[in-house]
Amino acid sequence: MNLRQLETLLAIVEHGSFAKAANALHTTQSTVSARVRDLERYLGTPLFDRGGRRAQLTSRGEDMLPFARQFVDYARSLEPKFRDPAAITGLLRMGVVGVVANTWLPRLVTAIRERHPRVTLRLDMSLTRTLVERLRTGRLDLAIIAGPVAEPGFHSMSLGYDDFVWMAGPTLAIPRRPLGPKELQSWPILSLSEDSYHYSVIERWFRDAGALYFTTVSCNNMNVIAALTEAGVGVSLLPRYCYRGKISGGRLRVLATRPRLPAVEFSLIARRDLAQPVVASFVDLAKRASRLARR
Repeated sequence: MNLRQLETLLAIVEHGSFAKAANALHTTQSTVSARVRDLERYLGTPLFDRGGRRAQLTSRGEDMLPFARQFVDYARSLEPKFRDPAAITGLLRMGVVGVVANTWLPRLVTAIRERHPRVTLRLDMSLTRTLVERLRTGRLDLAIIAGPVAEPGFHSMSLGYDDFVWMAGPTLAIPRRPLGPKELQSWPILSLSEDSYHYSVIERWFRDAGALYFTTVSCNNMNVIAALTEAGVGVSLLPRYCYRGKISGGRLRVLATRPRLPAVEFSLIARRDLAQPVVASFVDLAKRASRLARR
């Protein structure tokens, strides 16, 4: 009997089937079945009634369940106490959204290299929806994205918040009085592509006010959107903290708009089968590197 077998047992119970458990654990259904068979062979009793469509525990399986949960919880609690971060090795595939890649990612990578010198990082920069899908299909191990994600197969941890505000370049003669969606719609709107977290946020802001939302230019890179905004091509929703240097230097101007858009939460999401000490360490390092506001 081993930890992986018990984690598999719990995943089947949580998700209701061997197939869904395999997806949550990022493995194959045959591997899940083999783990259960080995556990049943060790215990000398069947744990699941395989006659129905949904994986149903036998009476002995029900008896086993609380012990499995206790064992797994205890084993996981030991890892961060006794596992040396410097001893963690191997390839780690990490996705990041553009705003992170263009701001505090260098600080994060430097911190990771110092704490985990034997880890090889493979970085993937893309929009939130794309990164979530790559994590879901096993092409990534963890990702730093805009917005929270609630999925059974992921750990999701908040890193903090950044205010996103409408901005324009100094040459665009936009009134300095407060503007609502119906007034802002007459100006060219620059936006991240539909796979971004922010696209739907902007769309909702206009729609809730009964205004027309039409994107003049869309792009999957926030720095490009910021450069176009600075050049006077149009207005865009940008993170205040990220572009504070250009704001203080007069190259970007924060517009007075209403209603105010809610602050955007940034999250680190990771596959549930990724070792807990690795997840905890990366969350700690990302919080330190991001310097985002906490709520």
